[in-house]
Amino acid sequence: MSVSLSEQIGAMALVDQLRHREMEIQEHLDLPQRRAEVAERIRTYYQNSGISFDDAQIEEGVHQFFSRRLMFEAPPLGRVQRLLVRLIMARRKLLSWAGAALLTALLSLGSFALMERRQNLMVEQNAHQLILDSRSLQNDIALQRQRLEQVRARLKAKPQALVADLAEKIELRLPKALPAPIELPASIDRDNRGPLKARISQAQAELNAARENVTSATRRLNRVDSVYASLDYQQQVLTRLDAMPLSAADRKLLLAWNTEASNNIAALRLKKANATLNALKDYLDYAARPLSIELVDRPGVKSGVERCYEAAGCSKNSTRGKSWYLVVEPLDATSKPARMPVTSVETGQTQWADLFAVRVSREEYLKVRQDKLDDGHISERMMGNKPANSLMPLFNQRTSSIPDMILEW
Repeated sequence: MSVSLSEQIGAMALVDQLRHREMEIQEHLDLPQRRAEVAERIRTYYQNSGISFDDAQIEEGVHQFFSRRLMFEAPPLGRVQRLLVRLIMARRKLLSWAGAALLTALLSLGSFALMERRQNLMVEQNAHQLILDSRSLQNDIALQRQRLEQVRARLKAKPQALVADLAEKIELRLPKALPAPIELPASIDRDNRGPLKARISQAQAELNAARENVTSATRRLNRVDSVYASLDYQQQVLTRLDAMPLSAADRKLLLAWNTEASNNIAALRLKKANATLNALKDYLDYAARPLSIELVDRPGVKSGVERCYEAAGCSKNSTRGKSWYLVVEPLDATSKPARMPVTSVETGQTQWADLFAVRVSREEYLKVRQDKLDDGHISERMMGNKPANSLMPLFNQRTSSIPDMILEW
């Protein structure tokens, strides 16, 4: 491999430069020689300047020279230079602060933009919800008006003062028109958001007031339906009552209940009216069925009751202050247990009962008691009957025609 002349010359120059640097380094590293040179220079300076000196002064000058030889003495700086130096020295901390400030500013701008967007979206959603609520309420109004027209058609066919009064109140409650719909701008921004929000709030308040009126009208229409239901029920019961061949006394009693139901309907006490009509229907069912009234004759059920109403006469052989009752049950045409209204002579309350006791004489009571003791059964059970199309039971000669009755023993 051949090396060009220029490359050889360059290499020699580099070697000489390195050798020269090495010599300078060695020269600076030879401290005794350097101290001697410095001492000579100081001595020459003092001699040329005509200054008297001694060896101690020379040695002090050498010492001061070498003590500051490797020290850096910064030149004096002005205010601007000192500020620049401090900024440069604190550049990392300043950059961190600047980055944090920039990040905070960016986050603040982002949060502000996000908040603005969220508020705009909320206003837009409220506007759309208002539109949906308005449509729903409009449909509800149309439905209630349709119901009101049906009520008016029925009133036209058959006038009813109570329903007519309710219909007038319903008409006053149903709104004629709803608030005008909100027109949304092409875009919602900070400038138009406030006025748009105010219009939406006002429209929502008007819509809520209209909804309350519609709710009130709906309740009255429901009441009208309930009134008609009670009137229809009353008509059914009354038609059945008119068709039943009852005695004048029985008819008068049931018609009194019908009048009570009418008064309750007129006062809109519909629950009481329906309860009275239910009782009337039960009495009509009871009146229509023929029943037999027979003594109870089965294990586990008493056939007779002895009542003692005076403590002094409650001894076994005394008859003072005592009453005797035979326990009976109503049976239908197929001998199945039935119920009948019984008014207790002890409480004065009337209840439907499938088992009760009728008052008899002491002799009849003892007679039935002995009959049961003979073979464990009562041979003659019939005590009376309740004819069809009648409310009043008829008792035979074993008791009075209208005997006292009790429900507990």
